[in-house]
Amino acid sequence: MSYAQVKFRKNGQWVDGKVYYRKNGQWVKGKVNFRKNGQWVGEEPPKPAYVPSQHTKVWDATWTAGYWSWGAAKGWSAKVSPNKPIQGCYVTDPARAWDQYDRGDEGGMIGFDDGDIRRTLSGARIDRIEVYLYAEHWYYYNGGTAIIGTHNAGGWQSHFSEANHGVVRRAMGRQQGMWIQLPNWVGDNFKNNLLKGITVKAGTTNHSYYGYFSGTNDGDRKPKLRITYTK
Repeated sequence: MSYAQVKFRKNGQWVDGKVYYRKNGQWVKGKVNFRKNGQWVGEEPPKPAYVPSQHTKVWDATWTAGYWSWGAAKGWSAKVSPNKPIQGCYVTDPARAWDQYDRGDEGGMIGFDDGDIRRTLSGARIDRIEVYLYAEHWYYYNGGTAIIGTHNAGGWQSHFSEANHGVVRRAMGRQQGMWIQLPNWVGDNFKNNLLKGITVKAGTTNHSYYGYFSGTNDGDRKPKLRITYTK
């Protein structure tokens, strides 16, 4: 059974009404049809309530770079490829050439598609954020400690910069890849355009912290960012 669309006045406004009819001695809701584009169509069923769900997305690094202790980006004359993030001090012999080795604390920067990260996380709650690093080399063969920070620099940088130093410290083996959890506020800052990437910087010349990591040219070993969020 069908009826024309029904409206009635309530609190000074027209609102949709419901139509009931008697069937087998009981009142049941009737189907309401109305005219749309010259045709009779049925009323649309109510949309189910939106229920947020959890998602996980991984972003590969879009650029990586290593920097001398005085801040300048490394060139191809450096001992370690300039696209590999590096941290700490290698030199023990002051006679070593400056164009290959550095007497100070070197640094590394890692960048991502921060625009896509912001679009993906808009309106989301951050549940977990992790960075993947593959440690290619440590000064000592038994491993070292990655000192991970953050930066807010968009695109490849000619000079090292860091927004937060030593957010996380993680012991790693030589030639070992690892997902390392970061505080959730780091994910919130990516979402809110306060951060754009990750850094490595020892903050000391102690050789226990000298090492370097795979960069964007190193296939599956390149750095990655993995964020689990609810939206």
